[in-house]
Amino acid sequence: MSLLRRIEKTLDQRLRSIFSGGGTPADRTEPDTREAIELYRDALEQIAARATTGKRGDRVFPFNLVTIELRAEDPERKAILEALFDPGQLGDDLRSTLKEERTMPPADLTVAVRYPDNAHVEMRILCERLERNAPSAATPANQAAGTAITPARLITVTGGSSPPEMTLDRMRINLGREDDVVDSLGRTIRRNELVFPERAHEANGSVSRSHAHLRYYAASGEWRIFDDGSSLGTSLFRNGHRIDVPAHSSRGVVLRAGDEIFLGQVRVRFEMDPVR
Repeated sequence: MSLLRRIEKTLDQRLRSIFSGGGTPADRTEPDTREAIELYRDALEQIAARATTGKRGDRVFPFNLVTIELRAEDPERKAILEALFDPGQLGDDLRSTLKEERTMPPADLTVAVRYPDNAHVEMRILCERLERNAPSAATPANQAAGTAITPARLITVTGGSSPPEMTLDRMRINLGREDDVVDSLGRTIRRNELVFPERAHEANGSVSRSHAHLRYYAASGEWRIFDDGSSLGTSLFRNGHRIDVPAHSSRGVVLRAGDEIFLGQVRVRFEMDPVR
């Protein structure tokens, strides 16, 4: 099976898991998701086709910022596209596609996805070569510089946490049932920044000691959540749809403002603060 076919199969499985809970009309979802998967594949092929021949005859991709603009006519269409065109996964798939075609991707390759209100075409792809720390019109300055963290918070809705509301002010935030996680010899192997003590609330017992973590990606300005092999799993609800966070996944799941994160039976809301 070719790489693109494997990518299509993975995307199809992911969409089925996201929309299997309902919320989007079944008679519309199937053709729309099929077309969206084909659009995703078309994007990879178009971008890879922009590779050129280097001075030594090798294939190179001369751009380090790829921006994809998509037209979303309504919220249902946008929900499908957002589920597919995840910038982090799209970047990984693009690197794999380039390598499959014996093209070396740049180490600082970044992919951004936008949904312009006035989009006249279904998809528009912009490829740029930026000098390090040089902002682009398609990329917010704080993302291009890679230094500022997008302001965000975690607010515990069901369960008891310490603190009950946490400002995300560092690149990684660990979530778990205990402050310190120790091994069989009593050595500390992990510290949790957001803690759900078992005695604080009956739901907290469903949170594992090393349940999950959040990580900030400066290049794209995104927060992602990762499940660290928890017993009862991590999931989130977005626009009424459940999205499971795969255990030990290297990609995790991108968080959006208003997402409700479930750590077992504990519920936490992810909020993005307005930039002042």
